[in-house]
Amino acid sequence: MSRRPVVAALTGVLLAFLAATLAAVPATGRPSAQVATDATKPNIVVITLDDMRADDLQWMPRTRALIGDQGVTFEHAYSSYPLCCPARSSFLTGQHAHNHEVWSHLEPYGFKTLRDAEALPVWLQDAGYDTVFFGKYLNGYGVQPAPDGSAADSRRYIPPGWSDWQGALDGGPGPGEPLAGGTYRFFNTTLNDNGTFALQPGVYQSDAFANLTETIVAEQAAADGPFFLWANYVAPHHGQPGEADDPAPITRDDGKVTDFQTTARPPRWRNTLDEELTVAPGAAGEDDVSDKPFFIRTLPPLNDAEQAGLLETARQRAEALGATDEAVARTITALEASGELDDTLVVLTSDNGYFLGEHRIRQGKTLPYEPALNVPLLVRGPGIPASEVRSDPFTTTDFAPTLLAAAGVDVDWPFDGVSLLEVARHGDQGWRRGVLTETGPRNVIANLDESGPPLQLRRGDRESLSYSTGVRTARYLYVEHADGFRELYDMESDPAQVRNVVDLPAYADDVAALAKYLRDLRLCKGGSCAKPLPRSLQAGP
Repeated sequence: MSRRPVVAALTGVLLAFLAATLAAVPATGRPSAQVATDATKPNIVVITLDDMRADDLQWMPRTRALIGDQGVTFEHAYSSYPLCCPARSSFLTGQHAHNHEVWSHLEPYGFKTLRDAEALPVWLQDAGYDTVFFGKYLNGYGVQPAPDGSAADSRRYIPPGWSDWQGALDGGPGPGEPLAGGTYRFFNTTLNDNGTFALQPGVYQSDAFANLTETIVAEQAAADGPFFLWANYVAPHHGQPGEADDPAPITRDDGKVTDFQTTARPPRWRNTLDEELTVAPGAAGEDDVSDKPFFIRTLPPLNDAEQAGLLETARQRAEALGATDEAVARTITALEASGELDDTLVVLTSDNGYFLGEHRIRQGKTLPYEPALNVPLLVRGPGIPASEVRSDPFTTTDFAPTLLAAAGVDVDWPFDGVSLLEVARHGDQGWRRGVLTETGPRNVIANLDESGPPLQLRRGDRESLSYSTGVRTARYLYVEHADGFRELYDMESDPAQVRNVVDLPAYADDVAALAKYLRDLRLCKGGSCAKPLPRSLQAGP
């Protein structure tokens, strides 16, 4: 019997296998294993807010009911670098700032620094997802050069991996051009709509984005295949226009001036929460800051006028969140009306938290304290149980691997984060890894109240870049600063992080273990970033 037919058959099988393998390899050369078929892949909708604290969820009852009560709440979700541009870069890459190297929102960093050809939308698009973006992207988008060097500015730049791009422009289209809105102009936001400028003048931004969401969901429901939508709201971040009840600049007791930065809200929400919100979250401040770093020790307590300004700032933020809560509800309604809700993983989170008086910090973020680190995280969707809470830590570096796992996609990439999909679906596994916190640069920290002029940073100055690093465990926050100052807070007995116990003998062994662990984590890459804590520092589920 001739072997030629057998050889021919085997050759055909081999060629078919090679063709299928090559078809699964993206242009970047990274293999993409699609575990699930398009018919079983969920849609993914991620709603990101800007500067929203974890406790701000109290001002979003619709969101809590429609996502939290129908899914899982992660109570220990952290922005490992609590600043918008580095945090969003971690969301996209699954990496810490010391690996993606977007160290700041300021020059010479920002949007242009991210290597955006290797990021979440590219991987999902390679796996068959229609990818849609709208809202705030990375700071500097629209004014900085394109990362690929294709243009001196990025007003018409569309990052790779997006099927439909509607990114808000920092600074608007440019002097003398029409539609000159901006990312932080709440009634005049200009979008780069797939290469052309779009604007809804006079429409409050969260309302405009809700309108856009309804259109996108309807279009995607009518199309074949799964979709990924990253919806980025600016609220409750400060922005324009100024309003009559904005606090005026206030002189501090040390003679310096506090200029509270406020958000904007639609007329229907103005002054609606005055009776509910009577004290700002951090109004108590801190009586004794002698055990804090030098940039905290120099801050005086808030005087009466500052307390009033802080309260007004908190109220305006809560009212802006009320309007955004309505937009989130419209998103869920649109998914339900389209028949897509049961097949959609819906995530709500924030890029970082925000200070509202804690530790005498009038406003801002960047520092490794709980108001800035802890962000809201709600997840509902296929396989996610309803009305459950998770205590395992979830960081900004965990989003990319978690969403890829939900999509049934595997990529060859050194993720610093891990997938928490099984935790969301089946319950806590225990707090076994430490959460790395990165904070800096030095002159960003110095500009705590966000009211000063933009500051220029220096490349290559390690001390300037990573001024403060730390590790958060179930019990502790341990921080080391570049000047040698250290902090340790026992979160079980001191959740407000008021008493620095780093030098107390009773904590000496744990301090030594945390310091050693942080040395390994500070420059970790890939799987080493999930290194288990020493057993004495772990916590069970």
